[in-house]
Amino acid sequence: MHLYKRLIFAVVFFVILLSGASFFYSSIEGWNTLDSVYFTVATVTTVGYGDFVPLTNAGKIFTIFFPFIGIAMVFYFISLIGKYVFRTTFEKKLEEHHDKIVEHIHSTRNLRKNLDHRKGR
Repeated sequence: MHLYKRLIFAVVFFVILLSGASFFYSSIEGWNTLDSVYFTVATVTTVGYGDFVPLTNAGKIFTIFFPFIGIAMVFYFISLIGKYVFRTTFEKKLEEHHDKIVEHIHSTRNLRKNLDHRKGR
């Protein structure tokens, strides 16, 4: 899959993940939407202020597994951003340098052929 499409997919999946977890906490724990989003973001970014904690068993069980998925998504998203930045900035420069090196090699070969031809080899 093309890197740009993977990046878009990761963003959409991450938003769905955050929305789903926020909805879950809002429904199960009875928190308002802002508190649910706040807790979800604090959890996946590993900040964990501790001002909100799930009180229901379902909320606790969900919170045991949710960070593994959420944190993995954060790292995946960051790695895709890094790849995208690398490819859009450095890959072009590498191509330019590659082209210059290839041109230099060809000019060196041509120079060597001309010298050999003049010496009668």
